[in-house]
Parts: sequence; structure tokens; C-alpha cells
Amino acid sequence: MAKFEQFIDTLKEGTIALAKENFDGFDDEVKRDVDAFIAESKEDLERWTVLLATGDINAQDFRDLVEAKKAVAKLFALRQQGVSLTKLDRFRQGMIDLVVDTALGVFV
Repeated sequence: MAKFEQFIDTLKEGTIALAKENFDGFDDEVKRDVDAFIAESKEDLERWTVLLATGDINAQDFRDLVEAKKAVAKLFALRQQGVSLTKLDRFRQGMIDLVVDTALGVFV
């Protein structure tokens, strides 16, 4: 599934850019947290992107499914560094938006 790997690679690149906007000097922590989110969500994301690509679900359905996964983005490494909850929530929502936008760009 080359498209799915493209999706994951684009997602990782995007989260690094998002992290630079939100956090200064926490690149390693962001990478660990994003990798953990992707690892925990990979099966669901793969299944949902197939449904999105085949038209079995629409963009809003996909967004709703991804929003439900928000709790999986625990961001442990960033929390351990003392990043405020407000910044973590902003980053978490930005990451969810990035997942949806990236999937729409790759699969639709």
C-alpha cells in the first residue's frame, strides 16, 4: 500500500513543521509522541483511508473517526518536559487536522 506509506510520511513531515510552530527545542519529544500516535492508530487509519479512497465514507465521516482517536495522542514526552496543557491541546488538534487534511490530499 504505497499510498498509505506516502500518507504516513507526509503526516510525519507535517507534524514536524507543526511542532516548530508550537514548540521550540522539543523535536525529539514531538517525534516520539507522533510515532506513538501513529503506531497506536495505524490499523484504524489504514482501514479508514481505504474507506475514504473508495468513497465508502466521506470527508466528514473520516474527520469524525479521526477526532474520536484524539485521546490516543497522549503526548507523554511533551508532558514530561512541562509543556502546558493549552499548548498540548492546540498541538493535538493541529495534529488531528493534519491527519484529515493529509488523507484528503492523498486519497481523495
